[in-house]
Amino acid sequence: MKRSTILLSSVTFLLLLACEKEKGDTEGLAAKSPVAQELKREDMPLLPLKKGDYWKYNISVEVPAGITSEGASAVELDQEKIRTYVGKVKVAENLPETDAFDVKMEGEPVQRELVEIGDDRVMMRGNTFPEMLDAKPMWLDPAIPFVIAGVRPGQEMTKLSAQDGARKRGIKVVAREKITVPAGEYKSIRLLMTGNDGKFELRRTIWFAPGIGIVKEEKTRYVGEKLIFRETTELRETSLKGR
Repeated sequence: MKRSTILLSSVTFLLLLACEKEKGDTEGLAAKSPVAQELKREDMPLLPLKKGDYWKYNISVEVPAGITSEGASAVELDQEKIRTYVGKVKVAENLPETDAFDVKMEGEPVQRELVEIGDDRVMMRGNTFPEMLDAKPMWLDPAIPFVIAGVRPGQEMTKLSAQDGARKRGIKVVAREKITVPAGEYKSIRLLMTGNDGKFELRRTIWFAPGIGIVKEEKTRYVGEKLIFRETTELRETSLKGR
């Protein structure tokens, strides 16, 4: 199982969602109670950036025995991922400028993550591969909520469906908690993405630290109850100082 296969399938899913997604009440996610408003003030600015800001991650990949081929040994890999903020970019003539991160890993094409970043929210816009001349951007219109300042445990961020339900994604807020990674200890918003790509079930837990960004991720894929892929990503170093 190649990492590039997983990467490209995720991008393809984004393209499908551009045509088939349920509308969410983005403004309804904005907190209104006094307690929630205080949380929102503490979270902002959610992701203050300047061009060239970077995040370096340690990645551990596990594929159980017998998954890649019958009788194959288990696979364990340790890699590095570097995410760099490249500023506002225009990915196509008919599309507006948007914020972008370039993600680099050894042996993989550079992936450009397209997002909209405001003081109180980060919205997903899609992906592209800037070094692949024939690659077309996968663009989501409207943008999809990823994280919003002031969100509380139990709130559903996003609910998406494509191909008549054959592919689904949901993102909800699980907790607000402290987490320790190689780069340090951070107050974070724990998000849970669940869904499926046909027979493959996925679960992705993301710890987002206001003022810093993503500090940890855990991705798993299953067929039925059988684990076929696990990836753990932890922040090792960043140019952002946080609060």
